[in-house]
Amino acid sequence: MDKLEQLRSKLKIDEHALEIELKNYPNYVDDVGQAHVLAISDRDEAKQALDEIEAKVDSEIRSEAVAAGDKITEKDVESQKRLDPKVKAANRKFLDLKLEAAQWGVLKEAVEKRSYALSKLVDLYLASYYSEIEKKGDVDFKNVQSQRVKRELAERRKRIAVE
Repeated sequence: MDKLEQLRSKLKIDEHALEIELKNYPNYVDDVGQAHVLAISDRDEAKQALDEIEAKVDSEIRSEAVAAGDKITEKDVESQKRLDPKVKAANRKFLDLKLEAAQWGVLKEAVEKRSYALSKLVDLYLASYYSEIEKKGDVDFKNVQSQRVKRELAERRKRIAVE
């Protein structure tokens, strides 16, 4: 498993180990952020290399045309440049690294959103949201929620009846 997939697999939050999740979160953010920065750097280096290769191939095409006594248009130079194997390989590398940098960017954004989810899960824990589920053991979550709603409705009916 590559690093991107390894860190992506850590997105899932264990709601029964919030303390550990919160302690590990800053390191997780740093790991993803550093990997994203490196991916952007690699992409930028590949773009620079592509530009240099294109310039060199452009020069070679023009020199060959001058040596042969041919007149060549900009459109012809661009076409020949795109078909050059060195340009194709450099472009493929650039596109691959561009995709990888974008994937790291998406993961970085997901990690930032994970912070909000962690915060809300902590709020739920503090409100004893999980205590009912833990008391019931392996009871279906929907049943627990249904029982909670029924209790709340019964309490509201009692309050309305008293008023």
